[in-house]
Amino acid sequence: MKQKDNEVYSTHARSKTGGESENSTSNSEVEYEWGKHPNSQKAVKKHQFKKGQVANPLGRKPQFEKLKENLMSMADEMQYNYSNEPMGTLKELVLKRIWNDARHGDMKKIQLLAWLGCLD
Repeated sequence: MKQKDNEVYSTHARSKTGGESENSTSNSEVEYEWGKHPNSQKAVKKHQFKKGQVANPLGRKPQFEKLKENLMSMADEMQYNYSNEPMGTLKELVLKRIWNDARHGDMKKIQLLAWLGCLD
């Protein structure tokens, strides 16, 4: 009985398969490619979409739709200076500002105009 207890609690207990412990590595282990192990495949399979199922059934959320509408409605408003002389619409003022900043050496504005092909 004592000998049997020693075998059970021994750190070097032998397994039934030829004297190797459970944690030892053997030459019979199969090497799998990255992501090809059966356990890995099984874990991924339950998270994949079914055939014909899309990731986002509602589609892309409309972003800033109302903001764009409001900005476009304001773009054609005429702006006046302190002596009530017309300066132009908001859209025209922004475009003039881009050209004016580029003329004064703002590299970002120059790059923008070049990228849009306005300097050709």
